[in-house]
Amino acid sequence: MKVALCTIAFRERLLEYSLDLACECGFDAVEIWGREPHISEVYDANRVAAARKMVAERGLTVAVFGSYLRFGATQPEELTLRDMLQIGAGLEAPVVRVWASDVGSAEADNGLWTRAVAECHDAACAAEKMGMRLAAEMHSNTLADTGACARRLVEDVDHPAFGLNYQASPRLDEEDALARLELALPDVYHLHAQNYVPLNGALDKVERVGLGEGSIDYAPLVSRLREAGYDGYLAVEFCASNHEDKRAAIKADCAYLRGL
Repeated sequence: MKVALCTIAFRERLLEYSLDLACECGFDAVEIWGREPHISEVYDANRVAAARKMVAERGLTVAVFGSYLRFGATQPEELTLRDMLQIGAGLEAPVVRVWASDVGSAEADNGLWTRAVAECHDAACAAEKMGMRLAAEMHSNTLADTGACARRLVEDVDHPAFGLNYQASPRLDEEDALARLELALPDVYHLHAQNYVPLNGALDKVERVGLGEGSIDYAPLVSRLREAGYDGYLAVEFCASNHEDKRAAIKADCAYLRGL
């Protein structure tokens, strides 16, 4: 396992800022945020090549291209699979993060599930031909919003180039992080690390804190990943909101993950 920094943590800054910080803190790699000002959402060969060069010059690699491409979307989708795969390939990213629809699993009917699964399968076939894999983010308001539904999605798509981007649920009262991971294994291709504490004592309202400070214990998660043979990245996605010095907070999170 290695550690990566998601450049979205500093989305208000230019890409170079996140890359310099990743290098300074000792990260192995970065996940490139799939929006401006970090990368264009439309494939631009020169722009992608420049980003890849900046990463390589700092001795880093690209762990994931964090796209916002949705399969089975209920709203018009402006992004194209071709652009996302070309950007991912140009960045030399082994994994492209994607999304399974734009509604939660409880609201999705069979028709939406069928369409999303078909689109995911076709996209995985295309990604495999280009030497990449797709990781659907386990996130609210998607078909992968719970561990059980993420498992159903992967099994229905049934393609080796399609897996999951695991992250613990911020709803601390709804799903245990380790139980959620158990359902996602062995199809976790990437992991977003975040941590939370209840806000004003309410489990359904949380504040983002340092990875070693919150309600989610990452030690058993990392141990279980190791047992399962996971050799991907543990990625720090966002900065703790209770720290004024974002650079110091990110550095502490990197050290925490390395300690595990």
